[in-house]
Amino acid sequence: MKNSHRSFGIAATIIVLVALVWGFAVVGSPFTGRLERFDERRLQDLQIINSEILAIVYGNRIGGPDAVPARSLPSALPEVLQNAIHQRPQITDPQTGIPYEYRITDASHYELCATFAFPRIQSYDIFWDHPAGRSCYEFDVREPQGHGKPVPIGQFSPPPLGEGSGDRAVLQQ
Repeated sequence: MKNSHRSFGIAATIIVLVALVWGFAVVGSPFTGRLERFDERRLQDLQIINSEILAIVYGNRIGGPDAVPARSLPSALPEVLQNAIHQRPQITDPQTGIPYEYRITDASHYELCATFAFPRIQSYDIFWDHPAGRSCYEFDVREPQGHGKPVPIGQFSPPPLGEGSGDRAVLQQ
């Protein structure tokens, strides 16, 4: 009788361990999930910063092909935070506390940069796709939505169809 209880206990333990390993393989570890949430937050932060820069430049008027900026680009992220119109942006990385990078490249162009743990490749809103690591987005306030082009570091290419989970990409050096 003892052997059957022991065998049952061993079998139950093996089943639980297999289920845990399978769960981590399918869903990912809690640590990976935490890093993915940090990446989502970074992207949301950059989107909010961009929206606030456009609202500041256009004086809260909707930009468009004929819109004329009401003022020049903010000189630094603290100025964006101070003059926010719709939502106060988070200007520091949620994981490290290091400020996001903001650089004015000329009178109408600027870049926003952040460092991401994982690449992002989506079938929608592809402007915001990025490789893992430091990635910058270039914006032109004269374009209707303020979108210019992403300026990733390295060559960014999506995985072939049918490979990956649909939310990962490959960074080729």
